[in-house]
Amino acid sequence: SVLLAVSFFLHDACEMSDIITGDFEPFVGDKVATAANACFNDTNLAEAFNMTEKVNFQQKLDEGLKQLDKINVSQSFQIVLGPLSDIHSVLGAVSDSALSAINQVTSSNEFPCPFADIYTKETIIKPWELNIPTDVTPYVIRDNFGNPISYSRMASETAESYLGRIYNKAGVCSAESSCCIAYDPLEPSCESEVYDDCDLGDNCVYPCENLKLGIVEGYKTFAILYDRERRMNADLGVMCPADFDDSCPTAEFKAAYANTTLVGLIENYKVKIIGTKDSLVSLASTSVGGAMAEVEDFLCNMNVSFVERRYHEVRDDICIQLYGGVAQINWALWILSISLEVISILAHVLVVRLRGVSEKEAALGMLDSDSTSSYY
Repeated sequence: SVLLAVSFFLHDACEMSDIITGDFEPFVGDKVATAANACFNDTNLAEAFNMTEKVNFQQKLDEGLKQLDKINVSQSFQIVLGPLSDIHSVLGAVSDSALSAINQVTSSNEFPCPFADIYTKETIIKPWELNIPTDVTPYVIRDNFGNPISYSRMASETAESYLGRIYNKAGVCSAESSCCIAYDPLEPSCESEVYDDCDLGDNCVYPCENLKLGIVEGYKTFAILYDRERRMNADLGVMCPADFDDSCPTAEFKAAYANTTLVGLIENYKVKIIGTKDSLVSLASTSVGGAMAEVEDFLCNMNVSFVERRYHEVRDDICIQLYGGVAQINWALWILSISLEVISILAHVLVVRLRGVSEKEAALGMLDSDSTSSYY
């Protein structure tokens, strides 16, 4: 009976353990059940508590770094630098309109103003360096006694003064009287042919005067625009103007912003971005790589599948081997008890039968004794 009770206890305990390990929540609550069920479902505790994505960022990091490694930083920055080159071209045209207006006048080459000079940005700044085939003007200069004037620069003459001097053409006579060249201010007679050069008299008109003033004013406007153009290009930095002697950017830009041009700042930023990119790409093999090794150790330690294996090993020992052994002994004892009952019954039958045989033999013996006594 004791073994039978033990057998029932082991059987109920094993069945109960199967029910409990199927889902721990009804028995221990949802908080503890999460970990307990993970132990018996071959689930990592990090996954059970939704911690995997928070700590195991290696895959996402590798994917991000692969995408980052594919980025051509220089090509991407060209998207920015390309428009700056266009801006450089636009800035280069700031003074073009003023120069074009000047050249329209200086190359008109029509009577009575036979100007035939074409300037570039470089030569208009230093007009005495213009390549002219003659040494003197092909026309008479006003107040120069009927003579042309040299194209050579006089002392430290400015470009503005130079242009005003070489384009100061003499007037033309609109009538024969009171019109002449002032060879001598005291000359009493002043008569010339119509359209002759003049610089004296009531009938001397100066049709080229407005053109000269236009050239001088146009140069002033050009000089202002060209200075702004060069300064903006110097600060932009696509190409440093030659007369800046590679001292770009301007002092104003340096004082307000930085010691390098806008393009230089972008190039420096590009170098830093490339360095940052290279550092990020190689990040997996540095400190983050070490951190990921620790994360892998952590995730490995969160693998508690061994609990289920050890539990089943112990359960098999108890519920199969121990319970089986107890059941076998119990059944053996039951069979033995039944056998003993059968034996006892048979023994009782034999005893009864043997006792009956003995009484019969005793009775027969007594009969034999009586018959012998009678004979004598």
